[in-house]
Amino acid sequence: MEGSFTKVCKGGGRQCDVTVTKSTLKCVLKNSIAPNIQVEVNLSDILAIQTGPRENSNASSVIIHYAGRKKDKLLTWEKLVLAAEPGLCTELKDSFSLACPDRDRPRHFLVIVNPHSGTKTGSRIFHKKVAPLFKACGITFKVYETTRPNDARTAFQDVDLSTVQGVIAVGGDGFYSEVATALVLKQQQLHQVNTDDPNCGLVPVNVPVGVIPCGSGNYLAMYLHGIIDPITAAIKIVLGKTTATNVASIHIGGKLVRYAGLISCFGLIGNMMAMCERHRWMGNVRYKVFPLKGILTRKLVEAEVSYLKENGEWQVYNGPLYSVDLNVVNLADKNNKLVPVFGDSALTIHIASVCPLGEHIKQLSKVADWTTGAYDFNFLTNERVLRYKVSLTSLPTLRLETGEERLVDKLYMNLDGEALLIDRTSFDVSLQAGLIELFGDHPSSSAH
Repeated sequence: MEGSFTKVCKGGGRQCDVTVTKSTLKCVLKNSIAPNIQVEVNLSDILAIQTGPRENSNASSVIIHYAGRKKDKLLTWEKLVLAAEPGLCTELKDSFSLACPDRDRPRHFLVIVNPHSGTKTGSRIFHKKVAPLFKACGITFKVYETTRPNDARTAFQDVDLSTVQGVIAVGGDGFYSEVATALVLKQQQLHQVNTDDPNCGLVPVNVPVGVIPCGSGNYLAMYLHGIIDPITAAIKIVLGKTTATNVASIHIGGKLVRYAGLISCFGLIGNMMAMCERHRWMGNVRYKVFPLKGILTRKLVEAEVSYLKENGEWQVYNGPLYSVDLNVVNLADKNNKLVPVFGDSALTIHIASVCPLGEHIKQLSKVADWTTGAYDFNFLTNERVLRYKVSLTSLPTLRLETGEERLVDKLYMNLDGEALLIDRTSFDVSLQAGLIELFGDHPSSSAH
């Protein structure tokens, strides 16, 4: 399709020639003094197209909303407004439909907002920045704002999952974990799956999940998009491509505790997070103070770790350890840095045993900086597993009136940025492969 239009801009308009091919929209702005300027947009980056009559004119207009691609993987919401006689505008809009006949993007969302995540800006960011974009793209949504921890489950109580094409979590990594857990539980409830059984086979969630980063860490958004930016994340949701991701189920005392989507770190990292949780009043500075305090006061824990390897064999680690760390989104060495791998075929656990303090600090610093070789230390046991169990039976316990035993020492797990108290003598962690689709097209995984 080719035609002459007027590009509408502030202060008037400029004549331009528009061409639509199978893959691109080209708009050449004519200039009698300087060289012509060309605007080129990939059709796959077009978010929405609107047409309508222009005020006080016999002409019509076409508004093209598209994703502008900037440096550092930043996406911006851009608009191109073209005016011409009504027939030509209709022809232009139809040409997009012919060029992209298979475009099937989600149009109905359940949005769950945590107004207390990070700096408590989640509600404002969604309503002021994301909602206008969604509305311009013809997306409808229902918003639920949580009022307390673990309130995300309430958002799903009266929701028929067949009526929504996506669930959006507005918050941080811990809130994504909460929303993902609620969504997985809703799906299993519909299929009468006993989620308290660690051996149960879970039914994959058929509703993709999007994350608008508004938390303290926002690692999941960084892993997925390469940048922490709410508009970039929102545009990826509109574009509709998804990446399969794993979750890990955590069972304690024969009960499901939560599904982790990012990390599950028992011991040192968990204790650090517990200290950070107790000092929320300090703001983000607590993430610098208490990790340092935690490593300087590290303590060994006697434990047995039995794990099912990827090849189907069970093995056991028995002895003192500082931590058992797991990246649900695996971190692999590539091009001299650690890169995230979504939907890996196994979980990789890292058991940190007795080691000098300096070596331990060096290793953790490499992880924090995403530096290659972060797990190439001789005090680390690195195993690709499908499941593992940590037993703490040698630690002192307290027997309750009910006959149950509880650990005397307070030990914690960092579960997607939230501190979880481990008060039983054992817990189980299992891989749930490809259970959720995330909005985004990370290159380490196959986009759908």
